[in-house]
Amino acid sequence: MELKIIPARPDMRDQLKALHLAVTAIPGGLIRQPSEITDAYIDGIVESCTKHGLMLVAEEAGRVMGEIHAHTPPLYSFQHLLSDLTIVVHPAHQGKGTGRKLFSRFLELVEKDLSHILRVELYVREHNLKNVQFYKSLGFQTEGAHERKIYAGPGLYETPLSMVWFNPGYQA
Repeated sequence: MELKIIPARPDMRDQLKALHLAVTAIPGGLIRQPSEITDAYIDGIVESCTKHGLMLVAEEAGRVMGEIHAHTPPLYSFQHLLSDLTIVVHPAHQGKGTGRKLFSRFLELVEKDLSHILRVELYVREHNLKNVQFYKSLGFQTEGAHERKIYAGPGLYETPLSMVWFNPGYQA
């Protein structure tokens, strides 16, 4: 089957929710808890990214196997960035290039069609070296660490790294 990278649509809500739940079930898969993956959460992502960002899905045989999104915060001073980038790949598709295809198309569209965007920002857990290296291979740079920002349970905290990609097609 051929994997297609296409814009997300509101009618994909149930598949997007199922995808997020599948990844949330993996320890360290997403910051959100399964109870936080609601219809309202998915609808909010789709609406926010449709109006002020970019959201793509990896689709195979009509099934959503991956998703990537980021949005511009609703402040004048942040109009030049896409923030809170999140990528979600179904466990059955992890390690098969789906994430790289999603990311490559996402960054390509930012460079080509969103020339007003200078920065694309994401967070990654510091100890997740595989993902840190993956993002670096795509051109992301580490800007800093947020010590103990993620609550992981009683007395347990994780440190995310702030990473950024600068759009070579940016036009002020």
